[in-house]
Amino acid sequence: MLLEPKAEGVMDIAGWLTSLGLGKYATTFARNEITPEVLPHLSDADLKALGLPMGPRKLVLVAIAQLRESENQRPDPSVGPTPYPQAERRQLTVMFVDLAGSTALSGQLDPEEMGEVIRKYQHAVAEEIRRVDGHVAKYMGDGVLAYFGWPRAHEDEAERAVRAGLAIAAAVANLATPAKEPLGARVGIATGLVVVGDLIGEGAAQEEAVVGATPNLAARLQALAQVGNVVVAGTTRLLLGELFELVDLGTHDLKGFAQPVQAWLVMGESRTEGRFEALHGMRLSSLVGRDQEIALLLDRWRQAKDGRGQVVLLSGEPGIGKSRIAIALREHLRREKCLSLRYDGSPYRANSTLFPVLDQLRRAAGFEREDAPEVKLAKLEALLDAAESDPKSAIALIAEHLAIPTGDRYPVPELAPEQKKAKTIQALLAQLEGLAAKQPVLMTAEDAHWFDPTSLELFDRIVDRIERLPVLLVVTFRPEFAPRWTGRPHVTPLTLSHLQMNESAALIDHLTGGRPLPAEVEVHILAKTGGVPLFVEELTKTVLESDLLREAGGRYELAGPLPPLAIPSTLQDSLLARLDRLSPVKEVAQIGAVIGREFSYELLEATARMDEPKLRTALDELVHAELAFCRGNPPDAIYTFKHALVRDAAYESLLKSRRQQLHCRIVTLLRDRFAEQAEAEPEVLAHHATEGGLFDDAVSSWYKAGLRANRRSAHDEAIAHFSKGLKLLAQLPESRAREDREIDLQLAVGVPLAATRGYGSAAAATSYMRAYELCVKLGSETSKSFPALRGLCTGHRARGEMHTASALAEQLIGIARQSGDPSLLLEAHHVNWTTQHALGKWRSVYEHTDQGLLLYRPEHFSHAFVYSGHDSGVCAAAKQGVSLWMLGFPDQALVRAQESIARARQLPHPPSMQHALYYATVLHYYRRDATAAREVAATRLQLAHEGFPAWVPHISLQLAMIQALESAQQVPATVTGAPPALPDNILNDVEGKGLVLCLFGSVCELAGEVDAGLSMLLPAISEAEATGARLWESEFCRLTGNLLLLAKPRDFQQSEAHYRHAIEIAREQQARSLELRASTSLASLWADRGDRQEAYDLLAPTYAWFTEGFNTRDLIDAKALLDSCASS
Repeated sequence: MLLEPKAEGVMDIAGWLTSLGLGKYATTFARNEITPEVLPHLSDADLKALGLPMGPRKLVLVAIAQLRESENQRPDPSVGPTPYPQAERRQLTVMFVDLAGSTALSGQLDPEEMGEVIRKYQHAVAEEIRRVDGHVAKYMGDGVLAYFGWPRAHEDEAERAVRAGLAIAAAVANLATPAKEPLGARVGIATGLVVVGDLIGEGAAQEEAVVGATPNLAARLQALAQVGNVVVAGTTRLLLGELFELVDLGTHDLKGFAQPVQAWLVMGESRTEGRFEALHGMRLSSLVGRDQEIALLLDRWRQAKDGRGQVVLLSGEPGIGKSRIAIALREHLRREKCLSLRYDGSPYRANSTLFPVLDQLRRAAGFEREDAPEVKLAKLEALLDAAESDPKSAIALIAEHLAIPTGDRYPVPELAPEQKKAKTIQALLAQLEGLAAKQPVLMTAEDAHWFDPTSLELFDRIVDRIERLPVLLVVTFRPEFAPRWTGRPHVTPLTLSHLQMNESAALIDHLTGGRPLPAEVEVHILAKTGGVPLFVEELTKTVLESDLLREAGGRYELAGPLPPLAIPSTLQDSLLARLDRLSPVKEVAQIGAVIGREFSYELLEATARMDEPKLRTALDELVHAELAFCRGNPPDAIYTFKHALVRDAAYESLLKSRRQQLHCRIVTLLRDRFAEQAEAEPEVLAHHATEGGLFDDAVSSWYKAGLRANRRSAHDEAIAHFSKGLKLLAQLPESRAREDREIDLQLAVGVPLAATRGYGSAAAATSYMRAYELCVKLGSETSKSFPALRGLCTGHRARGEMHTASALAEQLIGIARQSGDPSLLLEAHHVNWTTQHALGKWRSVYEHTDQGLLLYRPEHFSHAFVYSGHDSGVCAAAKQGVSLWMLGFPDQALVRAQESIARARQLPHPPSMQHALYYATVLHYYRRDATAAREVAATRLQLAHEGFPAWVPHISLQLAMIQALESAQQVPATVTGAPPALPDNILNDVEGKGLVLCLFGSVCELAGEVDAGLSMLLPAISEAEATGARLWESEFCRLTGNLLLLAKPRDFQQSEAHYRHAIEIAREQQARSLELRASTSLASLWADRGDRQEAYDLLAPTYAWFTEGFNTRDLIDAKALLDSCASS
């Protein structure tokens, strides 16, 4: 009697049993979850365990044999139409099995006999493949091709394939020819990215075609294997961890492969204790973010030691860290006097009676593979003797489960199956109680979701009794498992949450050995992994093992542009398994993934073109399975993939052609039906146009997105958007229009590049130079050539190339006047006052800023996004303030600086505020008001932390030195111990670098660190003389004089020479304030050596010139020195 199908292909086991006259056992089968998939694998022992007597067992076994025979005579359903008609990209583990010596056999055997041999061989191979839920793709006479990971993925496909391979080798070895000659098989296994599914058209062979190198590699590896061996590729070996004992076969040159291929021979299962250690033990990461959980477990352990047994139910999704916490707990208790018992569930033994318990007993007894039965029995006796005073009955029952013959020494009692099971459970409980009577016991039951029903029944009893024993039981399981032990006083549920961002960052730091990753790489990892420790570990390791990074100076830096981070091969199977478990709704997940990590119901519905009830059901299933979160209700609902990597897996499983089709559809929808979203988020439209191959549209949208980001001062995002647009230009046909669009993009990207990397950076210079070259080539209008030339001028000025900068600045004045455009004239004056500022020509700075303030109108604020990255009016007031101080008007200078800040406050533009505050800092430094300078710098740093990370390093450096100056008595060694490492955006700007050098010199003078100060200031003087960027030169010379005098108080000559040079420069620049400061230093030196009249004569005329600022420290010090000289 065969198993007949119910409606829609579902087998009816109850009806099948009834047809055999065994309907009364239907409830037993249902209670033990005997499904149609399990039925063919039932053995006499299994039926015995179910409680079936001898007669019914024989009937069932005969019927199962008939079922198997019928299944073998039918077309193999696993080789027929697949549940996935659509072709997919996915990681696949491929097995190729070959019958050894088949050619010789075909010459020795009658064709009919050979056919029977092949049939038995194929049946044996297919049986083992199906046993682990693999897929027989094709029979090729003496060869069998199988897939693991399609049409349904599991989280451990490589392991399944190897287990099947070992079983196949053993099963085929048990077969023989009619002449009793044994058969043998060779097995090759490889893992890699393939395209699999309906690639060509109708027909089973076509539907299951695979495109990729992996099947060929599996076949080549099979040819390397000896009879009875399993050989795997290096990619497969990586996924196996230490689950199996493997021997490195070295590299081999294989036909069809350009590079030598690493091969590994599988010897058998390893003896590593625990599945987690086998997969991760050699690369166990640090435990972070779990202090509270460990504290709770240790608290429950203390209670258990006092005789109040405890149970902790530790649940969480795969990869969240359950096993890692269990390991950490065992490590904590290693020095305590206690016994640790560990029980591990296995996905391959979920229906093997008492497997976790028997496996623990085998390990505890110390069984070896080569042990004879009598040796194993002796070891079992020793183990049980240690726990019980009279273990005879326990030995008989447990030995039977371990398949150890006991003979007459321990006769197995003749009991009904249910009675025997009860006696076995009682014996195991007695063993635990005996062990607990001697010392406290830690029990960890890991992966309880894979425990068999009898083991769960045993743990039911343990939980009942544990309250009176010195035992802590920690049970780990996944969310789909519903433990039966909740709600009791001694049972504590503990659900693991995701790591916080800082905790994930700490884990990354551990994995990199404390060497920092580039910020953008770490941000990508944190965003992709969502606080799941396993995801963080594997993605970080993948990045470290790639060629994306290089080590430099104790940190990692990018070796090139950062591409999208690929899903680690170690996570591919797990992520696809999550999706494949929901195969009916997988298409919806894939379409949602094309839209993005977050997608609206409305856009999904429009893109999917699916019946609304079907779509809503599918989305409900995604949410129920916790693959996605939902906010709101359809049609206003927004869905978000729980993990970015799950989204990536769904997206990458689509063929590229299908992805492109969907992206194009989304572009059309965004334009036609979601125009408001497209306008508000042009980068979304740009992304879909790019992926859809609509490059013309994509370039336009990336340009719009960059402009929007720049207006929000999101400089990094703006650079990324403009850069993508520039990259895509190469996909468009050559034309004047294409080059004109490139000018727009190059000019646009120059602004944020200058803001983040410095006005003098090579990146900004390259953009402006390319734009200018194209303008010359095309004869572009002034509106485009002017900003290109202005950008080049600013770059030359920032790099200290003052001759070129001055010439370009003058040229821009002429172009602007010729155009008659006031806005261009404003920017021409703008570039001139910055250039004159760098030259130290303070009168000219004042005049150009004065013209700028007269020309400035509120609408000119938009220039900030086209030219310098900050507002012209703010800049004019700020730099006029500095020029006024230099020219000898310190009070007017302070008023103008305050005006600059007030102007910036009226604008929604943080970079302009940063600009105003920077020059306020400079002015306060000049005025020697360290407290005011520190307050302004602190405000700048706070502003930087609110979204401008590129500013943080140099502002932090300035603030540290200003604080040192303010404290006067407490100079941190970190400030003066070595010359400061200057950030790129300071190195690329002579002005910003000068402030840092002056601050550093002042701090070194205060701390007495002469060598450190001189090592920075002397080269700075030489550089200023060579380049003409002389705005700080007088102060460099004065500070150098101070340091030299500090080093050699009696050697006046060098210091005096530097002071004289400082005065000379200041007079040349008409910088009255710098002249006063340098004159005071020189006059003080002369006065100290007794030349008081000369000191007075030098300083008095300079001091007399001033009409304001008499409360500033420079004028106060000068007056005090003059009074001292006059009185003596």
